Amino acid sequence: MKLITRKTLLSISLVVAFGIPSFGALADNFTTLSVVSLPASLTYGNTFASSVSGTTFWDDYIFTIPNGSVNSVTSSINLDSILGLSDLRARLYTGDTHQITSVVPGTLMSEWGTTVNYSPTVSATTVVLNPLALNAGTYTLQIKGTVSGLGGGSYAGILNIAPAVPEPDTYAMLVAGMGLVGFMSRRRNKKT
Repeated sequence: MKLITRKTLLSISLVVAFGIPSFGALADNFTTLSVVSLPASLTYGNTFASSVSGTTFWDDYIFTIPNGSVNSVTSSINLDSILGLSDLRARLYTGDTHQITSVVPGTLMSEWGTTVNYSPTVSATTVVLNPLALNAGTYTLQIKGTVSGLGGGSYAGILNIAPAVPEPDTYAMLVAGMGLVGFMSRRRNKKT
């Protein structure tokens, strides 16, 4: 599984910082992320105009995978009250339905991720969803927050998807099967 490195966090920070000038309108955003092969690292993000300061957004990133493992990191740079987002959060649930309240029971894979603020004036907010094993299917990574900067704000993130690691019992069955084939082959060789 690919770990989030300092270089990855720096890349996300630069995307956020340089993406701020290209302000867009606020609307709940629905994006389908294409997973071509595993492992995959998919980027996502959004930028908000100053005219929507104080407004809450809900952005959905929908992806379909075979069995695998996922994690994500979402970051925003906040420059005091000039540029920034507050209450930045991320969660993961099954399906592709847009949900702004509680998620349908049994579909939530990860509750709102852990948020870390680094300093009060110039800060970076980072939301981490820890690695999760997922079955084949369609999932929604949902990002929520409030535009708090007078000049708007933005965020960027990365979604890492890795192939499923076989469970120990799978390896045990493989070894037992190979042993049985070897035993049968040996037995057949002794008879001839």
